[in-house]
Amino acid sequence: MRKYQGILFAALFCFAMLLLLAAGLWWYRPRRAEPVPGRVYESERMPENNAVLNPEPEVAEKQSGYCLTAEDGMLLIFDGTSGEVCFQTHMPLSEFSVEEQEKLLEGVWFDTMTDVFHYLESFSS
Repeated sequence: MRKYQGILFAALFCFAMLLLLAAGLWWYRPRRAEPVPGRVYESERMPENNAVLNPEPEVAEKQSGYCLTAEDGMLLIFDGTSGEVCFQTHMPLSEFSVEEQEKLLEGVWFDTMTDVFHYLESFSS
């Protein structure tokens, strides 16, 4: 019987310690601060001027398609994604009107290679 009394005492002691621990945790729990009515805190303010001081530079996306342009008096077709020459025409720039020559010197963009050939066909006939 004495053995059971020791076990019962140890169990009651552990239970009492757990109750004290739970009460201490409840008493010293972190409490949320209640806001004071009518007061604006620093974290709630928004600046009046929301201008960005260091904006991210905009990177120009490479155009997809084909660019028809003139170099050394001849027309070249560039691939828009790689920027490499994909076709060299043997059409001289002088065959085009002055307005078209100005456009071709800046570069004319087309979606497909077929559109480029249709454009060139319309001037070669």
